[in-house]
Amino acid sequence: YTTFDKNFQLLVQKALYGFTGAIVVLERDTGRVLAMASSPGYDPNVFQSENYNSQYVLNDLLNDEDTPMWNRATQSAYPLGSVFKLITMAAALESGLYTPDSTYECTSQYTELPGFVGNDWTYDKELPPSGTLTLVDGLMRSCNPWFYHLGLDLYRQKGATYLSDFAREFGLGEATGIEAVAEEVGSINDPTTEGAAVQMGIGQGDMLVTPLQVASFVAAIGNGGTLYRPQIIEKVTTIDGDIIEEFKPEVRNQLPVSQETLDAIWQGMYKVVRDERGTAYRRFIGMQTSIYAKTGTATTSIEDPHSWFAGFTNSNNPEKPDIAVAVIAEYAGDGSAVAAPIFRRVI
Repeated sequence: YTTFDKNFQLLVQKALYGFTGAIVVLERDTGRVLAMASSPGYDPNVFQSENYNSQYVLNDLLNDEDTPMWNRATQSAYPLGSVFKLITMAAALESGLYTPDSTYECTSQYTELPGFVGNDWTYDKELPPSGTLTLVDGLMRSCNPWFYHLGLDLYRQKGATYLSDFAREFGLGEATGIEAVAEEVGSINDPTTEGAAVQMGIGQGDMLVTPLQVASFVAAIGNGGTLYRPQIIEKVTTIDGDIIEEFKPEVRNQLPVSQETLDAIWQGMYKVVRDERGTAYRRFIGMQTSIYAKTGTATTSIEDPHSWFAGFTNSNNPEKPDIAVAVIAEYAGDGSAVAAPIFRRVI
């Protein structure tokens, strides 16, 4: 017996229809995988030799340049973009150098590092800069200059491996331990230059993560700091129904963060969807479910970025578990424009 909810799984697959990407939905407080979708998909019936159509379409499937047989939820690794700012914020707050109320002037462009100019998203969209922001509001506004600054300052004051070590504590750069599903480990490299440190602050550079890893660490932020091993087996029984083995939550790690740090991150994630200045506010107008989330727009080698959105619910509904969800739509545009509406449909 699997942990998947069949009807929910089918609806999650439909939520991705027309996109190339993936969705992972975890039970926030246990590690159960409730749904996992990868798009484009394929019809497994073509592998049946008894299927008359198999002789015509199987070869097309195996050679499809869109690689529909590739499970993008666990086997594809991507730059994370601004969703990584959750980890940068956690590292900053735990460093002793910053508090939730620390402020920074969020200008249109970042110019602190000689020879490097980093645009804020407001600059690219020809909007006014965000102005002076606390760290919490910096997360709400997804201010690039704030997090460029953090990447550089943590590198200089806490050491080259400080932020990357923090990311590894959140489960990035290593296998989640999910069984019966092939998974890529991604990569979290230690920055070797100040320029690399600046890029790491906003989730760019050479980092690679899987949607499963993202859903997993977002669930940990949502459940109070426990990083669980994702599992897809609910139980194993004899043919008569006698239980041989049953699901038990397995703890992989405890996030190296205090409750005060988690509270501040929660506050910023809540503002992303509920504050009028939040980057995903318009996408969740009228929705009653209690959501904490972060947009991500990850620059790629081509013009269009990957669209990310990740978050968790906190409804405390005895009828339904709280969930953590990670959505990526490849080369689809801004996280708020594409992945956020997909996320809303999943919720």
